[in-house]
Amino acid sequence: MIVCVAVVGHQNNPLYIQSFTEADDALKLHHIVHCSLDVVDERVNNPKKSGPTLNETFLGLLYPTENYKVYGYLTNTKVKFILVTTDLDVRDADVRNEVPLCIRGCGFKSIPRSR
Repeated sequence: MIVCVAVVGHQNNPLYIQSFTEADDALKLHHIVHCSLDVVDERVNNPKKSGPTLNETFLGLLYPTENYKVYGYLTNTKVKFILVTTDLDVRDADVRNEVPLCIRGCGFKSIPRSR
C-alpha cells in the first residue's frame, strides 16, 4: 500500500507531499522522504557506482526501512517523484512498470503560458 507520495524540485524543494496515513505518521514519512533525497543525489552524481544509467528515470529502491520501502523516479528536468510503500514484498520491476502509468494518468493539467 502506498503511504506517501512526494514531488521534489530540482533544488530539493518540496513541491507536493501527500501522506495517506494518520497524522502521527506524517512527520515520520516526511523525514523518510527527506532522507531518500540524499540517496537520489548520490545516484545522480555517481551513476557508475549506483547502477542505473544516466538515461534511466527509475532510480529503484532508495531507502528501505523496517516498515517501508522508498522508490524514486527522476525526470529530465531533475524533478524527483518519491514513493513510500508499506508493501515489503513488492518487486522493483512492478514499481518500474506501474508508477509511470499512474503519473501519466493522474490528470495534471498544463498551465497556459502568458503572452
